[in-house]
Amino acid sequence: MSSVPANELETVRDWLRWAVSRFNEAKLAFGHGSADAYDEAAYLLLHALHLPLDRLDPFLDARLALAERQTVAQLFTRRIEERVPAAYLTHEAWLGEFRFYVDERVIIPRSFIAGLLGEGLEPFIGPATGVKSALDMCTGSGCLAIVLAHTYPEADVDAVDISSEALTVAQRNVSDYSLADRINLIRSDLFANLPEKNY
Repeated sequence: MSSVPANELETVRDWLRWAVSRFNEAKLAFGHGSADAYDEAAYLLLHALHLPLDRLDPFLDARLALAERQTVAQLFTRRIEERVPAAYLTHEAWLGEFRFYVDERVIIPRSFIAGLLGEGLEPFIGPATGVKSALDMCTGSGCLAIVLAHTYPEADVDAVDISSEALTVAQRNVSDYSLADRINLIRSDLFANLPEKNY
């Protein structure tokens, strides 16, 4: 794989075109928030340049400063040559409208369960206000516990993981959403250290 020609790429459009070509050439796998090479290249560019993630077009012809080119080149090099997932490069992952901090201590959130919460499960569990406790087993980054707490405002949520490193990441996310009073982080091998309660 050739190195990034940072001196030849001037605009956001140049970098985007180059990245899409190289991502496809490298046969990168997608699926942690991006559907294809274009979406992922756009996301990484916008993130690296501290631009709104939902607006690419106004910036396509903007020229990158030298420091910005170096930052983007380093990011793309790691994605292509080391095959580091975008979420680990940016330290963020999304479930719907929720943003979470992630790093290599946890798997990247991509749960289909989050989409079922609320109205999707209401026929089986009743109205959201009736849910008083919930369990997120193998919580990892704490993402589902946080979505549970938002979906079920009356629920006390136990978020369980055997990994203390994963729980450190979950603690950061729980703090970011100011949910420490409703989400209990518990280190446990499955049910071994859980309190006796009906979930």
